[in-house]
Amino acid sequence: MNVLPSTWAFKCKRYPDGRIKKFKARFCARGDRQVEGVDYFETWSPVAQWVTVRLLMILSVILRLKTAQADITAAFVHAELPPEEQVFIHQPRGFKVHCDEGELVLRLKRSLYGLKQSPRHFYQYLSSNLEELGQVKSNFDPCLFIGTHVIVVVYVDDCLLYAKEDKYIEDLLVKLRERKVQINREGSAEGFLGVDVSYSTTDSITLTQEGLTKRIIDALGLDGSYSRSTDTPAEAAPLPKDASRTPADPLVNYASIVGMLLYLSGHSRPDIAFAVHQCARYTFKPTSRHFTALKRIGRYLKGTADKGLILRPSKHLHVDCFPDADFAGLYNHEDSQDPHCVRSRTGYVILVAGCPVLWKSKLQTEIALSTMEAEYVALSQACKDLFPLLDMVKELGHAVGVPVDKHTNMHVQVHEDNVGALTLGHRCNSKSFPPPRIVFSSQFQSAVVLRVQSVSGSPPCSQSAVVFRV
Repeated sequence: MNVLPSTWAFKCKRYPDGRIKKFKARFCARGDRQVEGVDYFETWSPVAQWVTVRLLMILSVILRLKTAQADITAAFVHAELPPEEQVFIHQPRGFKVHCDEGELVLRLKRSLYGLKQSPRHFYQYLSSNLEELGQVKSNFDPCLFIGTHVIVVVYVDDCLLYAKEDKYIEDLLVKLRERKVQINREGSAEGFLGVDVSYSTTDSITLTQEGLTKRIIDALGLDGSYSRSTDTPAEAAPLPKDASRTPADPLVNYASIVGMLLYLSGHSRPDIAFAVHQCARYTFKPTSRHFTALKRIGRYLKGTADKGLILRPSKHLHVDCFPDADFAGLYNHEDSQDPHCVRSRTGYVILVAGCPVLWKSKLQTEIALSTMEAEYVALSQACKDLFPLLDMVKELGHAVGVPVDKHTNMHVQVHEDNVGALTLGHRCNSKSFPPPRIVFSSQFQSAVVLRVQSVSGSPPCSQSAVVFRV
């Protein structure tokens, strides 16, 4: 029998702007002492994609849907442990019961915070309750549940609800409470997972994270009276390996700051995605040069702390994808004998109804031998995310009554600025590229509503993906 130690976890929960919301204390099990096959088996549990959240925000503006945010109290404790998982823990500190044979231990009937399998069991518990109430799980996002009147997005124990009338949301919450789910409504969706959501009267939504931005600035030690802001988050030249190898300041947690910046860039600040990815490459062993680049991002955020992502959708549900590539961007900036210096960078952004819902800036895994090949790889990587997003748009469109089939006004365009990649994407008859690239090319031709068009001859600023690769 494996008896797990127990502990108390104390946490300060904050609003998106950094204000303290409440203090929490939880009795937790030491999951790091669990043994696979003895007291746990499967642990994987899904969470909602932010692409789904942004798509629903866009639809809520177009269709003027009612929104609500809900939180489940002591979420993991709702789910019961299956009989095959026998978990024993020591009694909590401050509460001891003894018998003649010695100290007693506890056997858990329900999942507890700290156990490896708790998120999985709670997801199964909540999804089964929602499905029994008529909410159908999405085929493309396991945390999206679509009902006749209500759409629910689940991120662990936080929920977003969308409906045409508020009474449908309240009715679903009442039915969940009747099934012993301790769910509490927290007003409209004005703050979700640390992102402040502001609805304006001009049919737009603004996503900001001022609280997180302030914590990043403080962690970098950028004093308000001595540190000036900057106009760009990165220098014009790429950030290479530091030949001097002077270590970064040991008093600064470089990895923690990069983690906060990645969360910020992935949710409300796509303008720093390229700069953050450059710094993230050197998280394992940063140098003073890399820390200087990190501080430059902080100085840029200092001057734009109140800025965020504005979603102002058009009335037509059209999808635009802008891929781009920087061929061998690190060449002549790093050791020419290092193969990583000739890797190209992919950058792309996907817009729905004119609003960005997905963006990415990353180095390509393979070495491209020409500009055309680098652009073609970027095109295929962008389409790898575009095709499932189109399926999601169609599914949500049908759920809320927006026509999205091939006979309606839903248009999908991929804007490519390289004629060679554009030609190869249409013909897909080259033997010089791996099969996955050719598969994406064949899907260009099979997609009825998809059109790949050239933006050649336009000024560089007209290509929306430039900011993600240079």
